[in-house]
Amino acid sequence: WEGDVDYADVMDRHLAGEDAPDGSELEDVDFDEECARESAAVCERMMRVNYYPVVAGSQVGRRFIRRGGLFCIIGASAALSPTPGMLGYGSAKSAAHHYLQSWGKSSLEEDDTTAVGILPLMIDTPANRAMLGGDDDDDGGGGGDERYSKMVKPIHIAKEIGEWLKQPHLRPHTGSLVKVIAKNRRDGSGGAAFHLVR
Repeated sequence: WEGDVDYADVMDRHLAGEDAPDGSELEDVDFDEECARESAAVCERMMRVNYYPVVAGSQVGRRFIRRGGLFCIIGASAALSPTPGMLGYGSAKSAAHHYLQSWGKSSLEEDDTTAVGILPLMIDTPANRAMLGGDDDDDGGGGGDERYSKMVKPIHIAKEIGEWLKQPHLRPHTGSLVKVIAKNRRDGSGGAAFHLVR
């Protein structure tokens, strides 16, 4: 998982001497410093993937979204509470949530744009399925793998956004965070429920 430092890996590299590029003795390498450096690198990577695009997208949106438009980001319901084991990911997503809530207020005042954060537990993507393991060929059809039942299908998110575009009165207020919960059945049918959390 890319959201946090795997301290066992850091220790293995430390013991193998891989993190001493100058060829110094192992005793010269400070394990705590090594972990801190790797933690900072993971946090920076998570910010590049999960936070900076939100900031950039909002600035582009401010210029190009028509008056009364809609700006959506994908947040994470996991980042609504502490995320031990994935500190970098949780921190970056929390920062994105905070930015959206703050930017949403000013965008509404300036050009009547509604800004909404959509927070699934996990989106059904090939990468997320690979992370969970199991049968990659399972398409959510009959007798599907139970591990995938809590994954939200991208089409369900897209349909909800489409409804908000067609019928602006259905949109949550600007700056809202909306949790998405999968309602999948074992036969592959189902959908998603959208709940306002902030």
